[in-house]
Amino acid sequence: MEPDAAVLDLAHVLVGEEIRKVRAEGWSGVLALSQGQVAKGLYFVEGEIAFAASTVEEDRLGAGLFRAGKITESQFRAAMRESESSGWPLGHTFVEMGLLTEETLAAAVATQVERIVLSVLRWTTGSLRREPMERPLPAELVVALDAHRLLLLGARQFPDVSRLERALGPEDRRLRRVSPLPFDCEALPPSPAERAVLASCARSCPLASLLALPQPRSELVRATYGLLAGGAIEDAPAPRAAAPLAPSPVAELTTPPPPPQTAEEAEREARGFLERGQRQRAIDILNEALDRHPEATGLRRILALNLSRESGFQPEVEKQFLLLLEREPRDAELRYALASYYRRAGMAARAILQLRLVLSVDSGHAAAWRDLGELEAGETRRGR
Repeated sequence: MEPDAAVLDLAHVLVGEEIRKVRAEGWSGVLALSQGQVAKGLYFVEGEIAFAASTVEEDRLGAGLFRAGKITESQFRAAMRESESSGWPLGHTFVEMGLLTEETLAAAVATQVERIVLSVLRWTTGSLRREPMERPLPAELVVALDAHRLLLLGARQFPDVSRLERALGPEDRRLRRVSPLPFDCEALPPSPAERAVLASCARSCPLASLLALPQPRSELVRATYGLLAGGAIEDAPAPRAAAPLAPSPVAELTTPPPPPQTAEEAEREARGFLERGQRQRAIDILNEALDRHPEATGLRRILALNLSRESGFQPEVEKQFLLLLEREPRDAELRYALASYYRRAGMAARAILQLRLVLSVDSGHAAAWRDLGELEAGETRRGR
């Protein structure tokens, strides 16, 4: 059997990793995936995703157009009959019947292909094999897709975070931000964890530091893997050892560097000290910078998250959180951090209120559900 024809078990390999390999190799052909009775194929031309097909009825063009309200059921059936009698492709029939324009059809096909790609990026079981082809499909059928964006979206939806963490490799791996970014991250937009990882990777940062940022570890794993798969961050070269200092008979007097002038400079400097474990120095920089830039949300967010790690309850820490949440009331991760702070301080009622607000914004927030259940169960037991 040729190497390309080897069957891979999706219980042990990630579809996203195989797509990244294909893209790096500039490979052409079809990634054939199967799961039970379902078969899907991703077509590549010189490493780029060019098309996708599926045996699932819901993945097909007509079903997608019907779901989107572009055509009615009777129009769908009429087009199917015309397509079967004429032999024209269904999409061509929609245009000939005046149901769609060429532009609407092209957009619908791109949406259909993206749907199929994202569906297989979530698969944790099944099989995958490469079928190499010099010309997997005619040039006029190639669909232009942003693979970087799709790989990031796929990582966001992948159900098993532990597999993503294993794929990231050793914690001494160093990562850095790619400049310019290969796609518009703000258009998605980034999650709080993705923003934190991107900011930390403004310069070379070890994986261990990224996964220790003040966000839930599962979200940091998903964010780091997604940004790496999406090409927004990359492996950084190992830091060079510093050259030994030449001995000097007289110690030179040095002046401390000036404080950072802009909010962005202060945020970078504070993160640098946090990476090196100098937490109090970072807090001092953040407090000084907020005196000059009281509207700098990024500075206030880092300060609140770091102060909340201290034991006991401090009104000043609560105040920082509440100021932020007045501006961003739907920031679920920030509100969850406040709930966790209340819980550590023994303020169960306040924690429960914040957890319920988290779930009103993000009903799938697993950690909030877990904490709310534990707190409410505890309250119930105490009330007996």
